[in-house]
Amino acid sequence: MFVGRTKELAFLNECYSSNRAEFVVLYGRRRIGKTALLQEFSRDKFSLYYKAVEITDHVQLSKLSDHVLEKLPAPAYTKDFPDWETLFQFIGEQAARADKLVFIIDEFPYMVQNNRGLSSILQKQWDIHLKDRNIMMVLCGSSMSFMEREVLSEKNPLYGRTTGIMKLEEMDFQNARRFMGDGDFQQHLTYYSVYSGVPYYLGMINPSVNFLENLRKSVFSTTSVLFHEPEFLLKQELREVAQYNAIIESVASGDSRHNEIHQKTGIERTKLPYYIGNLLDLGILKKEFPVTMKEKERAKSKSGLYGLGNHYFRFYYAFVYPYLSEIQEGFEGIVIEETVMPRIDQYVSLVFEQVALEQVRLWTKEGRLPVSPLRVGRWWEKDREIDLLGRDLKGNYLFGECKWRNEKTGLKTLVALKNKVSLSFPDAKEPCYILFSKSGFTQSLRDEAVNDGNVVLVDCSGSDFSIQ
Repeated sequence: MFVGRTKELAFLNECYSSNRAEFVVLYGRRRIGKTALLQEFSRDKFSLYYKAVEITDHVQLSKLSDHVLEKLPAPAYTKDFPDWETLFQFIGEQAARADKLVFIIDEFPYMVQNNRGLSSILQKQWDIHLKDRNIMMVLCGSSMSFMEREVLSEKNPLYGRTTGIMKLEEMDFQNARRFMGDGDFQQHLTYYSVYSGVPYYLGMINPSVNFLENLRKSVFSTTSVLFHEPEFLLKQELREVAQYNAIIESVASGDSRHNEIHQKTGIERTKLPYYIGNLLDLGILKKEFPVTMKEKERAKSKSGLYGLGNHYFRFYYAFVYPYLSEIQEGFEGIVIEETVMPRIDQYVSLVFEQVALEQVRLWTKEGRLPVSPLRVGRWWEKDREIDLLGRDLKGNYLFGECKWRNEKTGLKTLVALKNKVSLSFPDAKEPCYILFSKSGFTQSLRDEAVNDGNVVLVDCSGSDFSIQ
């Protein structure tokens, strides 16, 4: 069953419904759901779908020829096409009917790696035979560095031909929950904190067993795909994997600044930005700035903090990678019991903050909050930090805190937040406050929220976010 991706399907269908030829590039990291999305999109359309593999150029042409001629038999070609030019010309000839022809090449990088001139051939054939036809061509790839450098870069022959570009990202929390079966908010958030929003990873969850058993079978088992996934992904995209492993492990352990990563890894200061830059490009690392900082200031600022851009990578390098030897010797149960479970609440709390930010953005679009900030994020300065800060176009502020703990959030949390706001944002006139709590709220805080119309309480102790 296909789940989610409503916005992405809408984009592809909009391209399909246009009255012109479309050339769409779709890319994203391994396992993110590109193939499932394309198959769902094309299943009720006049389409050709071909997934390239790592083979010689001659065999690749032969395989695609077989596939095309099976779907679109032509008397002039009994077996295959003599060259790529003839194949693309034939595709153009078939795109002359009322229904738009959808021609999808999945894993396009595999086609190009053994024929470096293929992009130029396709560019020429698009310009001459395809761009005026009733066709929607989709090039798809998992190697993000290749797709950005060899397809989308202005130095590539295909530059300027694309009519649509979509980088497929992870699913948000609400869509990811649909993979997890029955369960309340807290259970689902714990799973999301481990398996992230990658559909393939989420598909590893077995709803019929508990969280610990899922960890043991799908993450800590040496025969599990997920146990080997980070290594495979890094080797697909990067060289010098040992250097990248050291950086990722450092960040997963809590090192968030350039100097801290340098001290932990021993990588030369002059080389570290290169490695970090590659990890940022792949989305494995992210760099976060205080939400109030303007874009122009960020390029020169040293206040940015590094973090892991994917929850599974963060979990893997925090709890699996440091204990690879022990796990391979069969002690995965002890590793889970003694390293994961004592720290799982602290680990989930950071994801809770990110999910709360997602929810505020959603409620802003729906007009459900007193303030409608266009940008929402974390803020910090010296010894003060605020989990959630936003400002609308009229200058009205929204400040928030997220509490993931096994006790009700009380009035002192609101008072502490107000004190931080008065010290750091004295210009904030009649700000609004929003508090998210894992375990609900004390009666005194509830009473305060009733008396103060600028306080919103969000209880997460049930099946979902619940505004009190």
